[in-house]
This record gives sequence, C-alpha cells and structure tokens, in this order.
Amino acid sequence: MNRGIVYFVGAGPGDKELLTLKGLRALREADVVVYDRLVNPVLLTETKESAKLIYCGKQPCKHTLRQEDIQKELLIHARKGKKVVRLKGGDPAVFGRVGEEAELLADNHVPYEIIPGITAGIAATMYAGVPITHREHSGSFAVVTGHTKTSDGKPDVEWKSLAESVSTIVFYMGVKHIRTIATELITHGKKADTPVMVSQWGTYSRQQTISGTLATIANLVEGQIQNPAIIVVGEVVKLRKKLKWFDNRLLHGKGILMPTSTIEEQEAAQQLRKLGADVYEHPKLTEYSTCLDNEVFEDMEHYEEIVFYSPKAVQAFLNEVGEREIDLRTLKACFYAKDDETKKALRNAGHLVKEWVGTHEWKRALVIGSEIEQDQPTPLQATKWVIAEQRVTNGEATALSRLLEEGHVNTLMITSENEAQKLVAFFKLTGQSSAEWSDKLRVICKGTAASKRLAEIAFIPDHVLDEESTPEEIALALADNVVLAKGS
Repeated sequence: MNRGIVYFVGAGPGDKELLTLKGLRALREADVVVYDRLVNPVLLTETKESAKLIYCGKQPCKHTLRQEDIQKELLIHARKGKKVVRLKGGDPAVFGRVGEEAELLADNHVPYEIIPGITAGIAATMYAGVPITHREHSGSFAVVTGHTKTSDGKPDVEWKSLAESVSTIVFYMGVKHIRTIATELITHGKKADTPVMVSQWGTYSRQQTISGTLATIANLVEGQIQNPAIIVVGEVVKLRKKLKWFDNRLLHGKGILMPTSTIEEQEAAQQLRKLGADVYEHPKLTEYSTCLDNEVFEDMEHYEEIVFYSPKAVQAFLNEVGEREIDLRTLKACFYAKDDETKKALRNAGHLVKEWVGTHEWKRALVIGSEIEQDQPTPLQATKWVIAEQRVTNGEATALSRLLEEGHVNTLMITSENEAQKLVAFFKLTGQSSAEWSDKLRVICKGTAASKRLAEIAFIPDHVLDEESTPEEIALALADNVVLAKGS
C-alpha cells in the first residue's frame, strides 16, 4: 500500500516572503493543502494545478471545519498515498495545535514532518518596531494564549508569577479580553504605567498598532482593533517610538492587485513594496494548447515565419514538437517573438529569434497565441492562428477570493490593455461577480485603452494614468494624499 505523508508547514505571520524555503518546497509538491484563515492567500498560487485545496479557517463562533474534522481530513488523504500539507499561520507549535494533529497521525502510523515557521510573537513585534528582547529592557519573555476553552474564554494563567517573573509578555489573540489582562497584571504586581502595544495583522501592509499603558490600553483599543492581533506588555515597548520602520512608509496600508507578467511590471511591483505596499500578483491565465493539430504540423515546412505571443505559447509548441519527434533543423521558418519575455523563452530553449520590425513583409506566417491575444491589433496577417485554451488554476482563483474576502486587497492596478483583457477573462472563466470587486476596490489603470477594456466588466477606474507614467507618479496616485474621484 502506498503510504502518504503529512507536512505541517508554518506559513509565517503574513508577509509571504517569511515562508521558509523548506516550507515552500513542500507546498509546491503537495497533492492536498489544508490551510488556515491566517495563511497569506497568495501562497496558494504556489500549489500545483492538480492540488486539492481545503479551507479550514476559524473565526470566533464560526468554524469552517471542526478540529476533529480537520484531523480526519489529514488522515484520509494520507492513507490514500497523498502528499498532504497542513498549512498553518505563524509557527505550527505556537498555539497551532500541531501536537493534537500529529498525535492522531502517530497513533495511526502515518508519517509526518513538522516544518517550523516564524511566529507572530517574534515577527509582528519587530515589524512594529519592538524587539522581543533587549539587554536594557527585556531579558526574558513569555508567550501566553489570550483565550482558553473555559466557559468565559478568559486566559487561565498564574497571574502573579507572570507579572513578577517575566520582562516581556506576549498574548496571542487576546483583544476580546484585554481589559481582563490589564486588570489582572496590575492586580498582581505590574505597574499601571507599564507600556503596552497591540498590533493587528502583523507583517501585512495593513498592520495597525496602538500603544498605551496597562491603565489606558483597553480604552484605546476598544472599537479600533480586533483579532488577529498580539498584545505586548513590557518596558521594551518604549523602543517603538524610535525603532518603528514598517508602518511609516508612503504606501502603508495598501494591498495592491496588479499584473507582474513582464520584467518591467515585476520591477514596478518591487518598488511599490519598498514603499510599504503589499503587492499581489494579478491572476495569470494558464494556457493549454488544444489546437496544435495534425494539420498544423503537416503544413509546418511551408511556413516562413512562426510568431509566438507568450512564453507559454513557446512551451506548448516545443512540447508538441518533442512529442512528434520533429527535428526543428529541417524547418525553414524564422522564429519571432511578440515581446521580450517571449524572446527570452525562445533563446533559453536554444533558438535564434529574428527582430520584429514594422517594415517586415510577412509572407506565410503561423501565429501561436491565446484567445484574448487574437483580438489585439497586429502588424501581420497570419496564415493560421493556433489558439490555446485558457483556464484559471484552482490556486489562483481561491487565492483571489480569499484576498478579497479577508480585506487584504483594496486597490487594483492595471498597467496595460493586455492585462485588462486578462482580468476580463478571469471573471468570465471563474464566474465571479465583478460588481462585488468593483465596490471594494479602488481601480487605477494606465492608458485609456485599458480603461475601456475594464468597462466591459463594469470596472470604472478611479484614476487613469498616462501610459508613460513614472514609478513615482504611480506611487503618488496610490497614496492617500491624492484625492481620486470615480471616472476622473
């Protein structure tokens, strides 16, 4: 019997780049992914297309799957011989219930591996400008659950020992009971003016932090912050005023969905990240060649030009050539690429690429591209178009839905008409409501052509930038200090 394995992977507190390399490798190889609410949804785009994704998010009084059901899912899929990843926010061993889930697997002789992650008590505090230890302020720290299984849910700890023996205390998910926490610590020996910090959605751009003292923090936080959040109590919190580095940047609080399919777009996205934004990749449509039929290859020797519209078109063509055992050296056709990324794909495969110039006289051309690309204006009259089927992977569709549902994305940035077409296709293929997205997102695009294309799915840009806009102009348009109106 083929036995599977379960990997318990810590996804970190939010910032997608805080996932370990070992965790990323396990995620990419997984057949089944069982993931929590606090996992950054964009990590789901790292899964393979065939992976089954199971959401088991938990909110107060609202559990998608009960703990017993989660454990059964792990057991069932592992027994089927699957590679299962249990993807947990933060670190699996810090209030992640990995002990309970691993115990069940051990009792049933199912192999497993635990891949640690960065916990919020370490990362979120430092993203807020507070080191968990410091030679002058904090020689020890404790992590404490902010809620328990007791009838009232309040922390069940030895308050006197906690108050007297530890320099810094970090409470996880304790906002609901922050008044009780502050009162108990003061009652059992902590000074009322002990500094306190509460940080919500730590390491995301939307991170929000409020500082006060044990005497004032409950009133300051009330109605302002909800879980997921950590509470940090101790003198080390004083350092935040000097050391905060993450939440004072120009684009702090911006969750931007934008295309990153070209080198220029990737560089622009990186610049926006440096300015404090979370940038989430635009959904990429996965292309599968369904029309590279016998007729195309029977006529292959007659083509004088073969034009590729995307790196995936290159891949589809080369895969088919390999399957048919065709020697490309026998072809007289010259290869052309629509853009630099496609040219790079051809060159990486060892093929010469002719320069595409407007004065070229096209004769007998084969064009390989996708359906949305066929609508674009082109300088050539193709003898034949080869159309690739378009699909949205499960990981991409799920990630985008979760990003919107959890409020991680508040801005849509479209950089070209081509990317606008992809977004239109995304909604058509997934059946999602563009109206729901439009109501929740601020839409910024470059160029009137992209703006008109977005109108097909009722996306009215808040701001239309010039096609030659610089990264600085884009950043200013995204910042709060620029007032935008619908249709401007």
